[in-house]
Amino acid sequence: MDKYWIHDDALFYGIINVSVASMRAFSIFQSEQVNQTLLGTIVPVLDKRDDFLSIRNWDGYRGWISKHTLHQVDENIADEWYHHNYIIVHENYAVVRSQKNFDSEVLTDLVPCIRLKKIGSDENFIQVELPDRRTGFVKKEAVRSQEEQEKIKIGKKQLIEQARKFSGIPYLWGGNSTKGFDCSGFVQTVFRLLNMDLPRDSGQQAKIGHTIPIVDGIEHLQTGDLLFFGKSDQRINHVAIYIGDGLYIHSRGKVGINSLNSGHPLYEEYLKSLFVKVQRVL
Repeated sequence: MDKYWIHDDALFYGIINVSVASMRAFSIFQSEQVNQTLLGTIVPVLDKRDDFLSIRNWDGYRGWISKHTLHQVDENIADEWYHHNYIIVHENYAVVRSQKNFDSEVLTDLVPCIRLKKIGSDENFIQVELPDRRTGFVKKEAVRSQEEQEKIKIGKKQLIEQARKFSGIPYLWGGNSTKGFDCSGFVQTVFRLLNMDLPRDSGQQAKIGHTIPIVDGIEHLQTGDLLFFGKSDQRINHVAIYIGDGLYIHSRGKVGINSLNSGHPLYEEYLKSLFVKVQRVL
C-alpha cells in the first residue's frame, strides 16, 4: 500500500488527528455514518463544503469528515509520516498520556490499527508523535513495534484469537473500530491486524479469494473462511468468520458467536436461511 493516499484530484493532504473520525455519506452531521477512519491515517482531501471535507480512506472508501478531525499536511510531510518508524495499537483501548506516568493528562484515546510515529522507548512506555506534532507516551503492552508487526504471519490460530478479543463490542453501522463494528468492519479489522488487507464492504469481500461450494453442507469449511449471508449470493448484506466446529463469529447486535449446526444452542434458523456463500481467503 505504498503511497496509497496519492490522488490526482487532491486539493491537499491530511492526517487524521482523532482516534476515530466518522465518515458520512453527505456533508452534514445528521447524515449516516458510512465508515470510520483512524488516527494517523493519511488521506487525500478531494472536496470541501462548509465544515466538511471529502476524503478517500486507505481502503479506497470515500466519505465526508469534519474538518476538525484532520491535520493538514503537504505531500512531503505525509511521506515522512508514513515511512517513519512506527508503532501499531493492538489492545482494544489505550491512551496517549502527556508524561510517563498513569496519572498524567490524556492527549488522545487509541483503538486497534492506529499507527503512530515512534520517537523513543523505555521499560514501560513508548514515546509517540501525533499528527499535530504533539508528543506523548503509551504503555508498551498496548502496542507493537514496526518490527513486531511486520513479523506477523496470518494463521488460523491467530485469526481466532484476534477475532475473540473483540467479543462483546457493540454493533455500529459504518463502524470499524472498538467503538463499534458493523459486520464487514469487524472482519476487515481482524484481518488487518494480522497484516492482511480486505475491502471494506461485505459485497466487496464476497468477491475476493475463491468460492467454496456449500451444496454438500459445511464439512468442507475451514477456519478463516468468510461466510456470507443475504437474499442471494448477488445480494450479500452480512459477513462472518468461520472459526471451526460449525461456529462463526460476527458483529450482529454485538460481536459474538453463532453456529451452523441446528442442534447447537447458538444456532439461529433465520441466519442459516440467509447463508448463501463461502469465500476462502487464506
